[in-house]
Amino acid sequence: MTKQIVAFQGVLGAYSHMAAQATLPDFDVLPCGSFSEMMARVRNGDAQMAMVPVENSTAGRVADIH
Repeated sequence: MTKQIVAFQGVLGAYSHMAAQATLPDFDVLPCGSFSEMMARVRNGDAQMAMVPVENSTAGRVADIH
């Protein structure tokens, strides 16, 4: 069985990375440089899911997602 992949915006060690690992521990992670890339990776089948933040502890609401 092929391991499933969850995409996230950011780098390894970012909050979204940690959230993806905590929520989906059996998935491999796929860091993405932008939210658009993250969504494209799911659309084209490179990842089965995306960890999408709605709030940021530093900046508040994630406007690009809303």
